[in-house]
Amino acid sequence: MKLECEVIRDLLPLYAENMVSPASRKLTEEHLAECEPCRQYLNGLTAPAPDVQFRLDSAQQFVRFEKKKKWRFGTKIALGTLLIVCAVLLVIGIKFFNIAALLIYSIVSPTVQVDSDPAHYAQYMGEQAEQEYRIKCGMDESIFPAALTDSMDVQDYKMVYYNPWDPQYLSYLTVTYPPEAYEAELKRLEACPHTEYKGYYDVTGFAGGEPLAVSADSYFGFVYAINTPGMEYSVTYAEIIFCNSLMDLDYRKYIPAAYLPDNFNVRMSVMPFVREGE
Repeated sequence: MKLECEVIRDLLPLYAENMVSPASRKLTEEHLAECEPCRQYLNGLTAPAPDVQFRLDSAQQFVRFEKKKKWRFGTKIALGTLLIVCAVLLVIGIKFFNIAALLIYSIVSPTVQVDSDPAHYAQYMGEQAEQEYRIKCGMDESIFPAALTDSMDVQDYKMVYYNPWDPQYLSYLTVTYPPEAYEAELKRLEACPHTEYKGYYDVTGFAGGEPLAVSADSYFGFVYAINTPGMEYSVTYAEIIFCNSLMDLDYRKYIPAAYLPDNFNVRMSVMPFVREGE
């Protein structure tokens, strides 16, 4: 029986494909009618092929997933590139704007007025001064001489004015007097303001000792008179006046260091393309 089943099972693949002779078919069918194991074996051979559609679906899903992943990756790269390009354009735009602003400022900015002619003194000092020089942020200019007289030997003089948006003034006058006129000037200066000044803009004093007169303001600056360093019978009058505790000019370019208060330090915002005029 065992051998017969083995023989039949060798024939069953051919039988299932209808590739046996009529005699073999008859013997096979007679055996199958009586043998349940061989019938099950045949059923296994003739069972329909499993549906492999799920594999195709899975493959398609994988392809779609890969495409979507590549699309997301490409989108990230595109967005990153776009952000970089925008950042570069922004930097270029800011630089271009700054350059354009500086060029415009260089064209429309006011001129720094610098005058070193003592003959023009009355235009800038005193009650008869021209309008833009008359008030000077309310600072007391009575320390300066009201006018220049023939008895005064003017050694040095300069007036600087700049007004980009707030007026700024820098003036100094060095005069050598005859001895009697010098003593009279000292008495006049004794009656002028003598305000506290130490600590304003880090000032610690003056090179020649106490000033002959001083008017100091923590917001607007200094007006003062000192004995001119190294000169007999000479007085130097000076003023550095500004707004908001800030100067746009480098005052050190316009006034000798010997005339400045010791350790004087005011915040400066030196503007580009400052144009000077005489």
